[in-house]
Parts: sequence; C-alpha cells; structure tokens
Amino acid sequence: MKPKTESMKKILFTCTLFLSGFVATAQNTQYESTMKGLMAKMNGANVAEAYQAIANGFERVGNAESKEWLPKYYAAFNFIMQSYLTQDKSKVDGILDLADKQISAATSITDNDELKCLNSWAQSARIAVDPMSRGMKYGMESAKLLEEAKKINPSNPRIYFLQAQSAFYTPEAFGGGKAKAKVLFEKAIEMYSKFNPSSELMPNWGAEEAKKMLEACN
Repeated sequence: MKPKTESMKKILFTCTLFLSGFVATAQNTQYESTMKGLMAKMNGANVAEAYQAIANGFERVGNAESKEWLPKYYAAFNFIMQSYLTQDKSKVDGILDLADKQISAATSITDNDELKCLNSWAQSARIAVDPMSRGMKYGMESAKLLEEAKKINPSNPRIYFLQAQSAFYTPEAFGGGKAKAKVLFEKAIEMYSKFNPSSELMPNWGAEEAKKMLEACN
C-alpha cells in the first residue's frame, strides 16, 4: 500500500498547488478590477465629496491588500484633491492629515519617486490655507521631496510638473513667476511625451494639466 500512499500524496500536493495558484490569480484579478473601477471614478470626479468617497474606497482596498502600496497612494491622491475643493479652509489640514497617513503607510511598503512626488504635493497643498505664513515652511519641504524624487528617477515628469506649478503660484520676488514656470512646464511636457507607465495601475497623471498651465504662462 505504501506506493499508493506516496502517489496519493503527490496528487494531493499537485492539487494544492493548482488551487493555490487559482485562488491567487482570482484575488489578483479582483484587486485589479476594483482598482481600475475606482480609478475610472477618480478620473470623472469634480467635487470634494466625490473625491472623499473614492479615497475611502481606495483605503478599504489598501486595508484588504496590506502589502500593496498603490491603493494607499491613490487614497492619498484623492484626499489631496478633496482638500483643494473644500470650501471650508479650517478642514483642509484634517483632510491632508489623512493623506499623510496613507502616504506614510505606503512608504512603509516601498519608498519610491512617485510617493515622494505625492508627498511633495500634499505638503504644498497646506500652503493654500494661509500662503503668507505657510509658504516658506511647506514650500521648502515640498521642494526637498521633489529633489529626493529626482535622485531616484530624474525621468519622472511629475517632478517637473510640480516644480512648475510651485513656481507659477510663487511671486517673482520669492523666486517664482510665470517665466520660470514656463520653462519647467515645457520640461514636464517633454518628459510626459517619453513617459510610459509600467502598468495600467501605475500613476500617470499631470500631462493635460501641464499643457493647460503652459497656456496660462503664455
């Protein structure tokens, strides 16, 4: 009977491997489908409440897929968008605290140029609450993060887009202005033309906004 027992063990082992692979594939398909669905909603959102709902959706995916950084990235992205569209400025810091929490969680999984760009954007978003008192502090933090991102991947177009955006809204007397922003927007657009995300889920935003901002510079 021993040969049959050994044969059965091999069959059971093979079946277990097959089922494990099948379950993993199904879970991955579900994850990608959910992410793409939320990304589609994100691309169509235009009010603070919509971005909040989408951020909450990504946050739930991130809690379920604890080893994935992208759900946390997009949760933070939507919280940042929500902060810009929130009329009550007293709520902005609280919203951006939620973004920071998601960025921190994502960074604990991987530390990459996309997360540094997003973190830079999150810090600069706080300036809008009180530009006079916050501009220097958060402007410096934002710029530092973009330089760190550039060291990791100087080909990331979002680095130059965010630098250009910062220059556009910074007075010439403080080192900004449309002339400086124009050069950076042109650089960003050039980099976007060469950029090719490694998958459909990877960050791929800013190109159209850069073109519109360049027109504003002109």
